[in-house]
Amino acid sequence: MHKILIIGGTSESNKLADSLSDSFITILSLQGNTEKPRLGNYLSRIGGFGGVEGLKDYLSSELIDAVVDASHPYSKQISNNVLAATKDLNIKLYQLHRPAWKKTPLDSWFEASSFIEASFITNSLPRNSRIFLTIGKKNLEIFEKSHKWMMVRTIDKYQKFISKGKKYIVGRGPFRIASELINMRNNKITHLVTRNSGSAETYAKIYACRVLNIPIIMIGRENDDAARKSSSIETIKTNLLVHFGLNK
Repeated sequence: MHKILIIGGTSESNKLADSLSDSFITILSLQGNTEKPRLGNYLSRIGGFGGVEGLKDYLSSELIDAVVDASHPYSKQISNNVLAATKDLNIKLYQLHRPAWKKTPLDSWFEASSFIEASFITNSLPRNSRIFLTIGKKNLEIFEKSHKWMMVRTIDKYQKFISKGKKYIVGRGPFRIASELINMRNNKITHLVTRNSGSAETYAKIYACRVLNIPIIMIGRENDDAARKSSSIETIKTNLLVHFGLNK
């Protein structure tokens, strides 16, 4: 069987690994940012590769036949490394794109081009603002010195923010609209700061803000080239089957 490496980090990457496992030897690679990642009935590895050269060594030694980049939309460096490594080794690369959320006329978004800009916007809000911060763990340090009241939610604990006296909650999607509404009302949230991950599992907070008329500071994606990527798990699987002549 042909061996496929999936660069993971999203719920879609797990679903793709499940979908491909009946036709290919599937390996899901995760960075290790989450303490207890969800894994299924397929091979997996956890940890980085050591840049482009390390990834090339892995692809060669493991005899990988094709790669699917299904990494998180905000893991740009990983995608760049995958693109460079597969190009150098002439290995077929597919990209599973998660479309960004679209603003509706009922939404109030302040667009931020970076996490740093989002922190500046947050610090300029009124003193009595109460912020709901959901940006993952990687960029939390940018917000640590803010004097605004914040409720921070990540999948795993982040000890630094706990020591700063911010309210800290741990949670993993999918989240329900009802629970997000209760959470925001009970904590008197005035603003949500989040990144545009495009995940259906975390969209409930966007809907809740719409219902409660809570403004969102939305951190955009860097150079999101959606035109080069497939947004469908089914399309990726079909393309792989066709590429290896298994679609008969």
